[in-house]
Amino acid sequence: MGIVISRRELHRVDKGRLLKPVIYCNPEKELIDNAISLNVLLAEKLVGIKPKRRAMRMEQCVQQVLSVLPENTVIKDFDVMFNPEYKIDVLLILVAQCRVKPFDVIWPGRCEDERLIYAEEGFRDYKVFEIKKYDVTCVV
Repeated sequence: MGIVISRRELHRVDKGRLLKPVIYCNPEKELIDNAISLNVLLAEKLVGIKPKRRAMRMEQCVQQVLSVLPENTVIKDFDVMFNPEYKIDVLLILVAQCRVKPFDVIWPGRCEDERLIYAEEGFRDYKVFEIKKYDVTCVV
């Protein structure tokens, strides 16, 4: 399902035909500078929830944060979602929320061999997502 395209291809493709969200793996500085950071906004929502219930409420918290952002926002810094205690599929949540309100993503890791990778192997928050399993467009 998911696809990987180059930045050059992105400029030639009709954006309406791309799978959402569009995930930028090596974004330009201007895109990073204009993106909205989610860490603090999400943490403010999560702090009022008992720790054992945070994983169950993560998608709702993400939805609440995104609901007040402008349409087609680019988001970054959502590392709080990768807390290993939550045991959630971060990418699945982002895809589901993008269907409700479109946004693009600056990936907080790397893209290698048709996979999105967060953190380094050996760390508790290390995650690997096979792009083909998600409705996303990754721009490298």
